[in-house]
Amino acid sequence: MMIRKVAAFFAALILMWSSAGGYESGHWRGPEQDGVFASDGLPETWSPDGENLFWHAPYGSRSSPLVMNGRVYLINRAGEGSELQERVMALSLETGKLAWEHRFNVFLTDIVAHRVGWANLAGDPETGNIYAHGVQGRFFCFAPDGKILWSRSLTEELGRISGYGGRTNTPTVEGDLVLISFLNSSWGPQGKGLHRYLAMDKLTGEVVYWAAPSGKPLDTTYAVPVVVSLDGRRVLLGGLADGTLFAMNPRTGERLWQSELSKRGINSSVVYGEGLVYGTHSEENVDSTLMGAVVCLDARTGKEVWKESGLPAGYASPILHEDLLLVPDNSANFHCFDAKTGDHLWDFNYGTEAKGSPVYADGKVYVGEVRGAYHILRVSRAGCERLDEDRFSEPSGAPIEIFGTPAIAGNRVLLPTRTDLYCIGIKGASTGDGTSTPVAQKEAGDRVVTGESDHLRLQPAEFWLAPGASQSLSLVNLGVGGNPSATFEVKGLQGTVDADGRFTAATANRMQAGVITATAGELSASARVRIVPPLPYKENFESLKVGLPPAGYITSKLKCQVTDYEGGKVLRKLADRPAPPFARLRCYMTPPLPANYTVQADLLGVSKKGRFLPDMGLINSRYLLILTGTSERVRKLRLVTWAPIPRIQLDVEFPWEPDRWYTSKLSVDVDNGVGIVRGKVWPRGEKEPESWNATMKDSCPNLEGSPGLYAYSVAITGKSKGTEVLFDNVEVFENE
Repeated sequence: MMIRKVAAFFAALILMWSSAGGYESGHWRGPEQDGVFASDGLPETWSPDGENLFWHAPYGSRSSPLVMNGRVYLINRAGEGSELQERVMALSLETGKLAWEHRFNVFLTDIVAHRVGWANLAGDPETGNIYAHGVQGRFFCFAPDGKILWSRSLTEELGRISGYGGRTNTPTVEGDLVLISFLNSSWGPQGKGLHRYLAMDKLTGEVVYWAAPSGKPLDTTYAVPVVVSLDGRRVLLGGLADGTLFAMNPRTGERLWQSELSKRGINSSVVYGEGLVYGTHSEENVDSTLMGAVVCLDARTGKEVWKESGLPAGYASPILHEDLLLVPDNSANFHCFDAKTGDHLWDFNYGTEAKGSPVYADGKVYVGEVRGAYHILRVSRAGCERLDEDRFSEPSGAPIEIFGTPAIAGNRVLLPTRTDLYCIGIKGASTGDGTSTPVAQKEAGDRVVTGESDHLRLQPAEFWLAPGASQSLSLVNLGVGGNPSATFEVKGLQGTVDADGRFTAATANRMQAGVITATAGELSASARVRIVPPLPYKENFESLKVGLPPAGYITSKLKCQVTDYEGGKVLRKLADRPAPPFARLRCYMTPPLPANYTVQADLLGVSKKGRFLPDMGLINSRYLLILTGTSERVRKLRLVTWAPIPRIQLDVEFPWEPDRWYTSKLSVDVDNGVGIVRGKVWPRGEKEPESWNATMKDSCPNLEGSPGLYAYSVAITGKSKGTEVLFDNVEVFENE
């Protein structure tokens, strides 16, 4: 064990120093996660035409570049039309040349194309691995050379929720964990939508724990947490979708404190220094009608130290440098505060709209504004001076937007725009004296936790098995270490746990979902388990309990439930209040399967007066078959993936009738790199037609995905029920 730690320590040190001789950080805002980089000899001026320009690459990003392993990593969009995708790529820090790239499809999300690549990448100094969170919910762990070490589909597997706004969360690496937060609604107790934290083993992607520090979410948000050392233990600090700032033990998910701040979700990241945490927002305060605030809290208790209300700073994150707190507001004004007292020292306008966060090094701030400009500012306690301004525009004269945050590595500053990446610096200048302790050294010491309370961890904390399959469970007491002896209890599942902690599912060929709980003395820990039968899968809901969704379906009883209907049972998509008035159902029945299968089900759309009809359909390999009703004057059968663009879509007229059962069928085949997506619908009870109503080809096909049910129903104002959808006789089977 000691040899492994020493080897990891020196490997981390090597990875932290680039070929340019500068400082590298696995975090988007520098080694201390506060927007400050330990470099000097950086340029006061530059030009996209050549002054102090090391290189320029035609790859844009709306997030921050990540510098590790002598490379610059980006997440962005690539391709056009039917081949529009999301991409993670690596460039040489020395030359800007492309080292590798990996493209992957966007699917089953309302996030639009110009918001692809929203979340920042995260790096692990110990291994050099890179973590990426896509807008569709794909989560990747890349080796430095671009090899995918593991990946997960957070939406299909774990119920991640994404909205139109594109607000996707940035991963955080801490010790042996990689943490990611998101709004989710999943099976069982996780049916209630909350802003949750998911901790995974950084080497395998195995689920280590779930945490729900948030109350009722008010928004989708994208605040990035920071992890610091406080009184000999690691503490995670950040903002949540319920408008609060909070502290959490990152090893266990235990919430330490929570402080109300805003009546909407928090998007800007906090910064930390000397026992104090600083947060900002731009919505209505909980204690006044003023919009926005800057607040300083005691990081140990969450109690307020000082606050300035009425300052709308909700998107770009602040900088904390020594005794100065630099806060960019939404209108691109810098506000400088004394970090300890809250005294407002000065203001400076640098632009018109701020989304990307500023960074500080060598006495200067590098910051972009949305309307296509980068600024270099000299800041001190006495004031702010603009040193340089460079603007970027399309041939039409329209600004090239800037949403990203600069990154600094040694004597190089990386400036992303929506379309390009610029690497600037002074050739031959000093690369810094290393006045900040490298991340690898700090983390090596900080991870020695003292005084940790006893806490059981049962791993994996969530998984699925086929009937008759087995899974070894690992039980650890984080407080005293070791593997304690325990008793196991299984609820909601047919299966047993042996003396070695290995769970074996019964051979019953049906969908199940439940919990395994391990108890050691007064401590306990649980794991969520799904039993997923192999194909062919059939469900007519007759044996299932009324008032709940089928066990293990990725959905919530607030959205769909098994219901008595005309002497039998069906699955009903609800449109009752207090459910959301426009409630979309994407209900996944199994984890992702390889393409080349078919989904079939009976559908009925409940009628309402006027134009109120639902959309309803099926999901297969991340494609949708939809009978449109809500949004179309002419009712259609639609095949589509990534609907808001759409990347690829085919519509045919199909005047389906409300209050009438139809059988629908969606089949996907991938052959020689081309996807063939077929859909057909016919009145239930009639003979299945030989021909398909619609056939769509995809030159950039989805190669896998979960089978599921789809509905979009409207709850009518003043009515108890809206446009519900009924499902029956669901089947999933492999194509011949």
